Amino acid sequence: MENKLDIRKEISGHEQHLFLEGRLDANWAGHLDDYLNDLVREGSHRIVLNMHGVQYLSSAGIRILVNQYKKIKKIGGLFCLADLSAAVAEVLDMVGMSTMLTEREAEPIDTGNVVAQFTEVATYRFENEVLSEESMTTLFIGNPDLSLTSGYLPADNHKIKGAVNRYGLGIGAIGDGFADCKDRYGEYLSLGNALVYKPTDGSKIPDYALKSGNLNPEINALCSLQAEGSFSNRITFDPTGVSTSISMKDIIAGFAKTTGFQRFVFFAIAESEGLIGVSLTAPPVDGKLLFEFPGIRDHINFTTEPAYAKMLTLSLGFCYLNPDERLKSYLRPDKPGSDFYVHIHTAIFPFQSLPKKANSAEELILHIFDSSIVQDVMHLVNDSREIVGLGDSSFKQGVAWIGKLS
Repeated sequence: MENKLDIRKEISGHEQHLFLEGRLDANWAGHLDDYLNDLVREGSHRIVLNMHGVQYLSSAGIRILVNQYKKIKKIGGLFCLADLSAAVAEVLDMVGMSTMLTEREAEPIDTGNVVAQFTEVATYRFENEVLSEESMTTLFIGNPDLSLTSGYLPADNHKIKGAVNRYGLGIGAIGDGFADCKDRYGEYLSLGNALVYKPTDGSKIPDYALKSGNLNPEINALCSLQAEGSFSNRITFDPTGVSTSISMKDIIAGFAKTTGFQRFVFFAIAESEGLIGVSLTAPPVDGKLLFEFPGIRDHINFTTEPAYAKMLTLSLGFCYLNPDERLKSYLRPDKPGSDFYVHIHTAIFPFQSLPKKANSAEELILHIFDSSIVQDVMHLVNDSREIVGLGDSSFKQGVAWIGKLS
């Protein structure tokens, strides 16, 4: 009996069918585990293993099958065995795992009244589900130009409470007013009942707050963009097979093309390919000239190469086509010469597969904060410097909720 395990893959509808042949022992169990983990990471959550060609199944192989079953079941997917060989059936019957691992659930059918639309941008397929016709309201708080001179004073501190359907970003800190926060103000995201920011006190560790009982998370903001209301669209973006990553600029173009919106806010959960961004390492108070050379090297952290590949990102962005002059101080062109102006903050987490049955942004946000630890928060930029520029952040795949801004 040859000591190997061959894996052949076929796609059937929304399912991945794997045909195994050989030995599933301690030597090959890790190989199968890695193969399955990669499939799930790529977005496959319905996996059927054809075991007809498996000649031997050890306890190590059973452990991998059970662990994968539990992990995929937890995120609302399907993992089952089919067409068992006599050797596999005998072992699974003896350990009492045959029924559990061969149980097959029907593929869920969406019966909701959702209108789906499709478009393609930069070899990526954007699938748009229209959830409602509602618009979100916006609020612009503070004066972002004061960050250039670090001219913020106690009167510029605005307390903003988190709430369901309230999303925002800017410069702020968790604490008790200006005096308490003045040494910690940094980039923040407010995501419904979750709040996260990057302190500038030298700790380099993001802090966050979640709603608990009657206690709502609250940010002390020096300047902020806020959107409130229900998202009107849910968009997934995946590669068509030609390319395996897409830039943030092209993602924004995909959102605009698919929805037809000229001004919108988006909240996206996506796997990163490489992030280009900046974050403050000193608070914009007390007159420090943060952006002037040579002090900028001590006051601003800038990615020297694409960072945080293969991580899970939560990004909030405000996008405007041809905004008026008042709004431009809060935004920047998504690339030199572009008519699209944006402001995007991203929180970075270790990668994890997300539960398929959590359809709302709020559910997924709380799930991610409850099950993982935030690694960083940054303001995404397009580094267009000649010769040395790093370009734009890029992503492998993701899902986003879009709100049309009134």
